[in-house]
Amino acid sequence: MVSARTARFCGALALAGLVLGVTPVDVGARPKPPVIEAPPEPPMPDVDLASRFVREAAAYEDYMREAETISPAFADAGGVARALREGASYEPEAFLRGEMAYAAIAALQDPVFVAAVRDSGPTPEARYAIVRKIYADPANVMTFAGARSAAGRAKDALSEDGMRLFDGGKAVKLAAYSIQHQAWSLTEVADLQGRLAAVKALSSAPRPVSSEETELLEQAVSGERLATMAANPAPPPYSPLIVRAVALAALAAVGQAGDDNAANLTWLLEDYFTAHCLAQAKLALNECLAVARPNYEDVFCLGQHAMNDTGSCVVRGAGSVVPLELATEKYSVPPAKGARRKGTHRKRS
Repeated sequence: MVSARTARFCGALALAGLVLGVTPVDVGARPKPPVIEAPPEPPMPDVDLASRFVREAAAYEDYMREAETISPAFADAGGVARALREGASYEPEAFLRGEMAYAAIAALQDPVFVAAVRDSGPTPEARYAIVRKIYADPANVMTFAGARSAAGRAKDALSEDGMRLFDGGKAVKLAAYSIQHQAWSLTEVADLQGRLAAVKALSSAPRPVSSEETELLEQAVSGERLATMAANPAPPPYSPLIVRAVALAALAAVGQAGDDNAANLTWLLEDYFTAHCLAQAKLALNECLAVARPNYEDVFCLGQHAMNDTGSCVVRGAGSVVPLELATEKYSVPPAKGARRKGTHRKRS
C-alpha cells in the first residue's frame, strides 16, 4: 500500500515532467551519446636523413674518390697544378660533417640494426624516448641489437677511404724526389702567390657535388645496398666519431633526422679530434706552399699535407691506425744539384 507521502512525491515528479514536456517514454527513448574513439596512431615514418647531410656526404665521397686517384706520374707543371687543386678542394668543417654523414649511411646498410631501432619506436612516445636517449648520450645507441655491426660498417667505410688516400699521398710524396731528373720539375711555379691564394680559396668553399652522387646516397638511406660500402663489419673498438655516426643513423632509422630536424642535429656531427686534425693539415699545406718554389716542392706539399695528412685524419678519426713511419734523421726535400735553397726544411713523416 502506497503511503500518502510517496504518492505526493510521485505526483510532483509527474507534474515536473509535464511542465518540462518530458514523459517517461521520452526519457527511455533518448539516444545514447556516440562513443568517442581515440585517433589512430600516425604511421611509422620512413627512414630519412636530412638532404643537407646527404649532400655533404656526397661531397665527402666525391673528394675521396677523386683525391685517391691522383697519380704520382707527373709529366708537367700543369699536371701538378691540377692535382694540387684537386687535393686541396675541401673545406674542413663541411668535410667532417660529410664524413660523419657518410659513416651514418654506412651504418644504415645494416638491416639488423635498422630493424631493431624501428621495432623500438612504433609510437611517437617510443620514438621520443629514442631521441631523448641519444641526446642524453650518443653512446646509448650501442644498446640496440646490431649496433656493433653497424658501427663496424661505418668504421670500415672510413678506414678504407682514409688508407687509400694515405697510401696515395705517400706515392705522390715520393714522386717529389723521383721527378727531379725532369727539367720542368726544377723550374719555379708560375704565379706563386696566385697559386697559394687559389688553394686557400678552395679550402674555404663548399665542394660542389652532382645530383647523381647525391641520389645514390639517398637511395642508400632508403635501404638500397651500395657495393662501395663493405658488408664485413670491422671489429671494435669504436671511436667517438663512429659512435656519433651510428647515433645519427638510429635517429634516421625512425625518421627523426630529416630536414625538419637538421638544425637540432649539427652537434651530433662534431668530433674535436678530427676537426683539429683537418685544420692542422690545411695549415701545414698552406705553410708548405708559402715557401715552396720549384714544381717538385708543390708535389711534396700535395702528397704530404693535402693527401697523406688528410687520409691520416680520416683513418684515426674512425678509430683505426696508420702505419708508423720512422726516420732516423731530419732532412728536407733534396734540392736539385747546384740549386740554392732558402730554408724550406721539412721532416719526412
